[in-house]
Amino acid sequence: MSSTFSFPRLKRILLYASLAASLAPPTSAWADDAKALLKTMSDFLTAQKTISFTYQSSLEAVTPAFEKLQFVSSGTANLTRPDKLRVTRTGGFADLDVSFDGSSLTVHGKNLDAYAKIDGKGSLDDLIDRLMTAGVEAPGADLLSSNVYDELMSDVTEAKHISSAFVDGVECEYLAFRTPEIDWQIWIQSGPQPIPRRYVITSKHVVQAPQYTLEISDFKSGADVAAVSYTIEVPASAKTVDLSELQSLDELPEAADMGEVK
Repeated sequence: MSSTFSFPRLKRILLYASLAASLAPPTSAWADDAKALLKTMSDFLTAQKTISFTYQSSLEAVTPAFEKLQFVSSGTANLTRPDKLRVTRTGGFADLDVSFDGSSLTVHGKNLDAYAKIDGKGSLDDLIDRLMTAGVEAPGADLLSSNVYDELMSDVTEAKHISSAFVDGVECEYLAFRTPEIDWQIWIQSGPQPIPRRYVITSKHVVQAPQYTLEISDFKSGADVAAVSYTIEVPASAKTVDLSELQSLDELPEAADMGEVK
């Protein structure tokens, strides 16, 4: 056997061929199963009027030199439907406390000693729409909407129920979906509490297909949720700024810090 085609290489080829065969184009049963599991998760989340959880997120970026970098943050989330939300996020470039009380949104950049406040009465769905319209990236925000299923299934062209899997030792159902612009995957906890445990979005038309990953833990609902204030106590020293001036809302540093991230 030539040195350019070793036995270990042959084993890898056979392994990849086997994997490709196991993930053949989805049958209608796969698609129906995936949609049914996602709908069950959506209905469960919508029925919970009060929710809290902790999370870890990672956002990948690709530099002009084709180096893939990953920026990791963690935080907490509390929501009371239909119009209250409190989210914290701490990472290498931002330390944010965000609150919406049904009438105004306050974003406190603790590391910047600055805050922005936007008046606007409405629901959480209204808030998410306004942020996206304003160009504020909020990956994973769809999981907080009042109709998760319709939000996630928008533009989906393929759906697959891949298999059962484990996330942080918890058994889940592993689903994969495709749209023209992105691929996304979700791991939904098995059993009577079908919550999302892991959510991955892949930008498939960007060089090296960077991903956003959200992992959820310590999920609570109803009476198990600890009381939380939806009003941020902003220090007197903090200056008022426009929302656009609060850096790293999307978890990335300024482009100049990374050699003009693409």
